[in-house]
Amino acid sequence: MKGTSFSTLQEVEVAVAEVLQAREEFVRAVARGEMSAALVSEFILNQPHLQALYVVKVAESVPGMGKVSARRTLDELGINYLSPCLSITGEQWKTLFTGTQQ
Repeated sequence: MKGTSFSTLQEVEVAVAEVLQAREEFVRAVARGEMSAALVSEFILNQPHLQALYVVKVAESVPGMGKVSARRTLDELGINYLSPCLSITGEQWKTLFTGTQQ
């Protein structure tokens, strides 16, 4: 949405709703196991509206990873829970996705 101008408040509300819906669909896809670590990293790079999503939201959605283990894994990787998804490397995503399977 960078560089987009809106002429009415309604247009802004619609755009925000679309972004929020896309984020929720992404998190649900992770939770259903439809996204591998490689796919998540690439998908985020190509979707600007996901780049600022908090990494903890995605980590907690990884199948088999609950809130406690997600936060523990983030701590082990030295990642702040509120870091944006864009700041996470492919290797860090891989560790997050395999952390519960080791």
